[in-house]
Amino acid sequence: MVPYDTASFAAGQNCGTRIASCLARLAASELVQDARWWNRRRRGAMARALFAYSEELENDADSEPAGQEEDS
Repeated sequence: MVPYDTASFAAGQNCGTRIASCLARLAASELVQDARWWNRRRRGAMARALFAYSEELENDADSEPAGQEEDS
């Protein structure tokens, strides 16, 4: 079996996290885009939650550089 490079693995994780963040932002914009007046408040609340989650994902991806491991 070929050993994996930890820096490459961490970079892949960060990339996946950023993609998940983009998808959360896309879902938030789609929720609000075609919302009718009677459910705009609920969809807006869900969109704000998705947007906050996407920002949290991006911050997590940016907080630890690729290839660095935390010591436990």
